[in-house]
Amino acid sequence: MVQRFSPLLAVQGREHDLDYAPAPWVLKQCAETDIIFLANPPAYEELSETYAYEVTFSKESAARKQAEPIRYAFSTMLKRFRAKVLKRNKVLGILNQLIAASPSARINVLDVGCGWGELLQTLMTSLPPALRSRVAPHGVEISRALSTLSDDKLRPLGGRCVHASAQDGVLRFDDNYFDVIVMASYLEHEASPLEVLENCRKRLKADGTIIVKVPNFACYNRMIRGPRWSGFRWPDHVNYFTPKTLRAMAARAGLDVVRMNALDTTPFSDNMYALLRTSKAR
Repeated sequence: MVQRFSPLLAVQGREHDLDYAPAPWVLKQCAETDIIFLANPPAYEELSETYAYEVTFSKESAARKQAEPIRYAFSTMLKRFRAKVLKRNKVLGILNQLIAASPSARINVLDVGCGWGELLQTLMTSLPPALRSRVAPHGVEISRALSTLSDDKLRPLGGRCVHASAQDGVLRFDDNYFDVIVMASYLEHEASPLEVLENCRKRLKADGTIIVKVPNFACYNRMIRGPRWSGFRWPDHVNYFTPKTLRAMAARAGLDVVRMNALDTTPFSDNMYALLRTSKAR
């Protein structure tokens, strides 16, 4: 484990404990910036295998299924219905729109925390051939097993997956390289979110966009369900954002929020979305 304080501060500020996390994990809220964070997250090295996403996801799913079997079954059915019948994937829809509007001859896309590469693979298969030939999909993934799966999928599509923490992996690409960077269900996992956002900003083209999707700590479901909220994951979620703190994080990283509307931040959803671009003030 490592010890950390508010990722929005350069030095430790006033903090108070929140009674949500099971031992030995310690969840705190910064009194000065309001951001909620895990004070003792696993080290990056542990996230490669011991606390890799596929490991903790399986354990968390099994625990939720045992604790609330009816709710778990309904939630799983609803997710499958949205994905397969309604074909609803907000991040993918935004990504398609940005790519279709891009004037770049070569459109470089990066998925930070790409998992097994499903989003990028789905993106490439959904594009018309003429547009697909212009897109190069890249990923960064800290899980050793998942990064191998992603690389096997992305290489034939003209891209690759870097096995590394996002903090290190993003640095392996050139500045001003990406048209779109995706952070879907990633930023809540990152112990150094400000540094990663700054690194991503430097690797965006002048008109490039970062797509962010994170759990919304300000949602009604969290207020009603308390410690049983689906947005809590121990210990791999280390940041819990609200619209206010996500905006503050973006501003500190030199990024402007160009879209975060009422539908993107509705308290009726467990998740919220934002589109970020390099600040015009820079």
